[in-house]
Amino acid sequence: MKHVTSHICMTRDLGTGGNLFGGTMMSWMDEAAGIFAHICTGAPRMVTLKFTEILFRHPVRERDRVDFYAGNVRRGRTSVTFDVEGRVGTNVVFLTTG
Repeated sequence: MKHVTSHICMTRDLGTGGNLFGGTMMSWMDEAAGIFAHICTGAPRMVTLKFTEILFRHPVRERDRVDFYAGNVRRGRTSVTFDVEGRVGTNVVFLTTG
């Protein structure tokens, strides 16, 4: 897995339970996926088709830095598919496939 980008969880990103709001995490995932797709293909415009599965494993708290990694690239004729992972320190906080 290759490091793609990072985000800091701030107060404005928290849901009512004091954890990172899932929709914000999904937005960050999509941004990381777009960056990685551009790195893989060099194409200036990419569109996210789908995330096959998103598994949230640990909560993200205020002031946590979420590091985004991507890898396991599979290329099609007109597509590129890969996995995205988020980590806070050594904890994997979410995984995606396809």
